[in-house]
Amino acid sequence: MEKDDLFEELETERLILRKVVDEDAEMLYQNIYNNFDYFKYYYQLPFDSFESYKPLVEKYKEWYANGNHFRWGVVLKETNEIIGLVQLHTKDILNNNCKIGYIISYKYNNRGYGKEAVTKVIDFGFNKLKFHRIDANIVVENEASIKLAESIGMHFESERKDSYKLGENYYNQKVYTIINK
Repeated sequence: MEKDDLFEELETERLILRKVVDEDAEMLYQNIYNNFDYFKYYYQLPFDSFESYKPLVEKYKEWYANGNHFRWGVVLKETNEIIGLVQLHTKDILNNNCKIGYIISYKYNNRGYGKEAVTKVIDFGFNKLKFHRIDANIVVENEASIKLAESIGMHFESERKDSYKLGENYYNQKVYTIINK
């Protein structure tokens, strides 16, 4: 069995969640990675051009292949536009848990797409991958991400001091958790 055999395309009422492919790179750059002020809490490196961003898409392929990282492109059914990413990563097999990360394009904020996508991925993590616990480490200043975590039933557990480095500065992160009961 290939390590990425567990990856599944997921579907919600308005979205398809699928692997990110080369053809998505330009749209992801235009919808997310061309605005560092927006994505800085999701990925720490700024991209000053599409060419500087392209190697990250290649890294996605490595993550699929090693089976330790599930990353879905969030695609609108209506337009087939990729508007975000959701990932389960940093699997801890011994303790049966992982982390979740997510970002929806600033062009599509406040429409419920993030909640729809993250809810579906958490369901996959619990019911397909059989995780007991999923954590989100969220920079304290990222109020929208905190609001999303709380809206899907994640609970604040702790605050990690100076755990996220951005440039020369360190930021605190809040740990939100959901447990499969």
